[in-house]
This record gives sequence, C-alpha cells and structure tokens, in this order.
Amino acid sequence: MRILVTGATGLIGRHLIYRLQIDGHEVRALARTPKNLPELPEKNIFHWTDDQLPPSEALLDCDAVIHLAGEGIADQRWTEARKKRLWDSRILGTRNLVAALAAIHFDRRPKLLISGSAIGIYGNGEQIQDESSIAGNGFLSDLCVEWERAATESEKFGVRTVLLRTGLVLAREGGVLKKSGPIILGDGKQWMSWVHVEDMVRFILYATQNEEVKGAFNLSAPAPVTNYVFTKAFSRVRKFPFTLTAPSLALKIALGKMSEIVLASQRILPKKTISSGFNFKWVKLEHALQDLIGNSSLIDNQFSARQFIPLNRKDVFPFFGKAENLEVLTPPWLNFHIENKSTPFIENGSLIDYKLNIHGVPVKWRTQISEWNPDKSFVDNQLKGPYKKWHHIHTFEDVPGGTLITDDVTYQIPFWFFGKLLLPLIRKDVSEIFQYRQEKIKDLYSRGSM
Repeated sequence: MRILVTGATGLIGRHLIYRLQIDGHEVRALARTPKNLPELPEKNIFHWTDDQLPPSEALLDCDAVIHLAGEGIADQRWTEARKKRLWDSRILGTRNLVAALAAIHFDRRPKLLISGSAIGIYGNGEQIQDESSIAGNGFLSDLCVEWERAATESEKFGVRTVLLRTGLVLAREGGVLKKSGPIILGDGKQWMSWVHVEDMVRFILYATQNEEVKGAFNLSAPAPVTNYVFTKAFSRVRKFPFTLTAPSLALKIALGKMSEIVLASQRILPKKTISSGFNFKWVKLEHALQDLIGNSSLIDNQFSARQFIPLNRKDVFPFFGKAENLEVLTPPWLNFHIENKSTPFIENGSLIDYKLNIHGVPVKWRTQISEWNPDKSFVDNQLKGPYKKWHHIHTFEDVPGGTLITDDVTYQIPFWFFGKLLLPLIRKDVSEIFQYRQEKIKDLYSRGSM
C-alpha cells in the first residue's frame, strides 16, 4: 500500500512508519520540518503546516492517510496561547487535510482516513466508559469532539474514516513513561487507561486491512488501573525502593490548568475495538512495563536514530565492515584516530583501539565487536573508555527502495552525581555525533562513495 502519515516525527508516528516500511509499504509523510525524517526517502516527504492545505501531490494515489499530527497535550503549561495552539494544531490542521482530500478526483483520492483523537473526549469519574458513552465537558472533551467532527467530514465524499481515541501511550523512549517516577499523584485513586505503543501501531495496521472497521475506537488496554496501582507497578519494575506522594494542591500550583490531565480519572474499556476482532497483545500492565523498561538500569540512557539509504542492503553493509570508515563517519572536532585493530576486517570478537578528544580532553577507547551478522547487524561494546557503559546495536533492514539503518545505543555516564550534572551536555554531544554521521552517510552515497 501507499500510505501518507502526518505527525510522523511524533512518538506513535515514528513507531508506525518503521513498521510500515518493514512490512513493505511505500510511506509518504507531511512534516513541518522534513529534515527531521531521515528514515524516509526525501522524495516522499512533503512540507506542511496546519494553517494551510497540504500539497495535493502528497495525497494523490495514496491508499490511506494516517493523521497523527498535533501538539503535545502535556508538553507545556496551559496558557491561553498554548490552548489555542493545541486547538489549531488539531482542528485547523484536520480541516485543511480533509479539504485537500475533497479537492482530489475520486479516482485518485485515498479511500481511508485514520485520524487521531483521545479518550479525553469522555468525562472524568469512577464509572466505566466505552465507545457508546457520551462526551464530557471541559477543554479536552471539547477539543476531541471538534477534532473528530472535522475528520468525519471526509465521510461525505466516500472516505472510510476511523477515529483513534488513544489512551496514555506507554513507550520506552517517551510518552507517560518518560514523565513517570515513584510518585503517587494526588490520592492515587484516579483511573489511568493505558496502551502499549505496539498495540497502538497494530490496531492502525489492522484498520488499514479491514474495511468493516470505521468510526470511533478506544485504543486503551482492557485493564485500566488506578494511579496508585500504576505507580507501584512502575516502581517494582524500575526497582525503586520506595514511593512518594505529590498532593493534589501542589500539582495544581505547579502545573496550573494542565493538572487536569494529571488528576483526571478515566476508566475506559475498548469494547468496540475488541468486538471488531482486534486482540490486544499487552493486557496486563506489569507485562507491558517489563517489556518496555524491565531490562534497563536506572542509570541507563537511551539513544536511537534511523536513516534511509537508497542502496541495496548488501551494498551498504560492507562499508561498515571496515574499521577505518569509523574515522570517516566521526565528526572532525573529536580528532578520532584508530591506533590498533585485532583483525583486518571487522568480525565477531574484533578489538579496536582508538583515541579521540572530548571537549579538548584526550581519551583512549577500546571497543569489542560482540555480535557480527553479515549484511544484517552487529554490536559493539566499550571495554575501556569515557563511558561506564556503551552498548551500540547497528541494524540494516530491507525497505522499499533501499536500506534502513538503525542505531540503538544504551550508555551510562561515570562519576555518579557529577556525571548527572554533565548529562544534558553528554546527550547533546551524542545527538550531534549521530547527526554528523547521518549527514556524512548521505553525502557519501550521493557521491557514489559507499
């Protein structure tokens, strides 16, 4: 299928476009900043801001549009200006997208629109609610009602429309888990309706494959829990020795109007979702938490990057099998030089010694290749160097039109408290190093040097 995604740089969007690519679909994207999507071919990324109609060439001949764009609800305090931005990014953007769909001739118009929404459409309380429940009152409910109304306008010209009433998304690199800690919020009795990001993506794919799926669906696991239960489970998995409590008044003072989200109680069941034939993979909270964060240490830091290259995987991988190419891909300001390597070409067990400068400080680094799967993946681990731990997984996968390179890094910083003070600088350094790496790879293949 040819599928257009908006909000592709968001938490759900990145998981979705990765799965679509791996499954062999042609993925297009509308993005405010196209350069932030290196995992897609440049020709498939179209610039768009929500205050204008998206370009028709992005929509033409697509089978489906998956509309996930919208400013983060819990990213900033709810000033009046912020609330307007939240409103415009959803309602105005959706209206413009639907208007662009309407302007396309029927023969070339996408036949499916899957549009974001949220369980915020329902009111707060202890009662169980499902897709048949009425909308609540307040800013979030009004926002979701208008958001869905804008999307369902597409039904008037024959587009099957699916609305994703999303719960609290659990993912390793963001969402609720990024903001969670061993702290019970308020009295802890408020209900939390959560969903594993994998199930979120699985349902979107399910909706593209089943034409009878239409209308609004709750995307939250069929076992909501209270904040008290959630916090205790999170603390057990992360091995926190204790939990604290943040009083409701303190949260209201600290967060202002945004405290409505933190203290909201929504006990939502995905009744229609399950009736459609969809089965949630992650039903029990503790199982979901174990999958996402159970193997990570409290002092682990994660970094991931993906990049598309329009070359065959078997032509890409050998470039990374030469240790000297590490120098080519490393920023010049690090003064990176290989001093010794135990094998002429990288293989399982290879040792590589090199030196570099980090902010003017000379450092020696020894790496061992702990896994080597030709044309597919390899893993390097720091044996000696500036980090307490550096575990780097390199993956190469076939996708339509080329190869998707993925770098997943888990690292720990030394010096305990002092190291924590340096963490923002270290995170910035890691991000800039991989950004340089991606730019250099792009330059090399454009010049035919890979």
